[in-house]
Amino acid sequence: MSFREKTAWITLITLVLASLLFVVHPPTDLTLAPDSDLFRFHVLLLSIATFVVIEIVAIVVVALRAPRDAKAPFDERERLITLKAKGLAWHALAWSSLGSVMITIHLGANEIGLAYCVLASFVFSLMVNYAARIVYYRRGA
Repeated sequence: MSFREKTAWITLITLVLASLLFVVHPPTDLTLAPDSDLFRFHVLLLSIATFVVIEIVAIVVVALRAPRDAKAPFDERERLITLKAKGLAWHALAWSSLGSVMITIHLGANEIGLAYCVLASFVFSLMVNYAARIVYYRRGA
């Protein structure tokens, strides 16, 4: 497994864990019209900080275990994999953000609920990006 495939796995798993931390941590249910308390915002900041710390530590550990592989430049296959994955992620972002905006507005969401749904669209598109990279690395581009 190459260094970039390992980092894709690390990022995907860390995104899932940080998202689960945000979704299951608030004591109240996630509604489309949440109140403007700062607790959810602090949990969001905690999940982002957790994502960053786990990501940095895991990638440094992987890079220290194989420094030559970590310093290798992108080859043509890896560039193609990155472009294909970004194309899928762009479609996922466009459709999920558009759909979340339309659905949440029609269901009576407030600004905070709309912002959380758009943020979830960004996270979903990142998950699609890294999952597609993993699939393309496994398939051989």
